[in-house]
This record gives sequence, structure tokens and C-alpha cells, in this order.
Amino acid sequence: MNCSRAKEIIFLYTDNELGEELLVAFQEHVVVCPQCARRISYTRRLLTVVRQGCTRTRAPESLRKKILTSLRQPGVEWEG
Repeated sequence: MNCSRAKEIIFLYTDNELGEELLVAFQEHVVVCPQCARRISYTRRLLTVVRQGCTRTRAPESLRKKILTSLRQPGVEWEG
């Protein structure tokens, strides 16, 4: 594995979503590449800060009903 590939999959690694073969290759690369090891540390800290800053709030019931009602109406289309 090279640094470019490691950068591509670092979020998969930090989310524990790598398959066994790719995980082994990634870990072997990080052992010999201090730059990628630092990148993992930075990414973990970044994710921690983001997760701490995110809060979950529930939409008011009136808004939830309005959205659900509009989804059931024929002729109402989503703009994407």
C-alpha cells in the first residue's frame, strides 16, 4: 500500500469498515510510514471534535407532521 491509497481509505479505517485484507495492508503501511500514522491521529482527533460538537435534536412535532403530510400528497415533488 502507498500513502495515496492510505489517504483514500483512512475514514473507512477509523470507522472500522475495512475488510481483513485491506486492514492488514493498511496497518502494515502505517507501521513504516510516520506521515500516515500522524494522519490517523489527526483524523481521530478531528472526528472526536466533530462528534462532540454535533447535537441531536428532534424536530417539533408540527414540522414532522407537515413534512409527512406533504410526502403523501400527489403532485408534490422533491427538488434535488
